[in-house]
Amino acid sequence: MKRTAEIVMTVIAVIISGLTALFGVLMNLGMSDPEFAEVMEEEMAADPAVGEMDMTAFMDMLALAGPTLLTVGIISLILGVIGIIAIKGNKKPVLAGIMLILAALVIGIGTIGFGFIPAILYLIAGIMAFARKPKVTEQHI
Repeated sequence: MKRTAEIVMTVIAVIISGLTALFGVLMNLGMSDPEFAEVMEEEMAADPAVGEMDMTAFMDMLALAGPTLLTVGIISLILGVIGIIAIKGNKKPVLAGIMLILAALVIGIGTIGFGFIPAILYLIAGIMAFARKPKVTEQHI
């Protein structure tokens, strides 16, 4: 049985997970530069839409978002690649389904909903890995 749909959805989700990890790296680089963090804090403080907010608490939260996105992106990427390897050739669809559903949970919950698209793709591919059964062929003796 061909598992093209699962593989395609998982590859797209893996690419988006990689982009999430890359965004986490860029956030780490940006927040580690004191000049960039200071300019960003000044710009946000000058914005009237922000209103009364503790800027240091907000900047600390932004500084924590970088490592979180990096970690979540890498973990879901690894789980997705394991899922692709396990499902390719219809070798271990149960293992692939478990890995893909775990990847969906990691990126969906770990990004607090920002990783919605890869989470849905992983989830659909994981459910399809469980639901699609190979055709049973009759053997005549």
